[in-house]
Amino acid sequence: MKLFRLLCRLLAFLVLAGAVSGQQPGTHRQPTIGQILVATEKSRDADLAHSVILLIYSDPNGLMGLILNRPQDKAGYFGGPIPLGTRTLFRSRTKPVDAQRILDEVYMVSKEVPNSKDATARVYAGYAGWTMRQLMDEIDLGLWKVVPGDVAMIFDPHPETLWQRAVR
Repeated sequence: MKLFRLLCRLLAFLVLAGAVSGQQPGTHRQPTIGQILVATEKSRDADLAHSVILLIYSDPNGLMGLILNRPQDKAGYFGGPIPLGTRTLFRSRTKPVDAQRILDEVYMVSKEVPNSKDATARVYAGYAGWTMRQLMDEIDLGLWKVVPGDVAMIFDPHPETLWQRAVR
């Protein structure tokens, strides 16, 4: 009988936790390449608070993203707290050579920058990363809002104010 009551309390807790985050536990889909994560007011991570992040890589073990709203200078952006490599996002009607498609008109390369007249480019140093479970848990806790990828958001002319507009 004690075990039954304990299980009922655990079930009630799990249902309540889902209601607090706005979703039933496990009902949301795994985030995918091309989606955007918007840090909520609940986020207290100093490296990621007030971030808008484009997911650029996903597999069953983990995800990578680039912070879109932290310009460093005219030539580059702070892509995230993991200081490995640089990646370039392109907005182009045609696929640059050796580029990975992220979503419509958005491509990424991690080698040299392609030369294209019709492309807009942004270079990111570093990246943000999670295990799949870690990010799913953070979404369940309400630390991230997941929104569809949007070319205009990715290449926003005022990235320094993007979070304030996206968090609404």
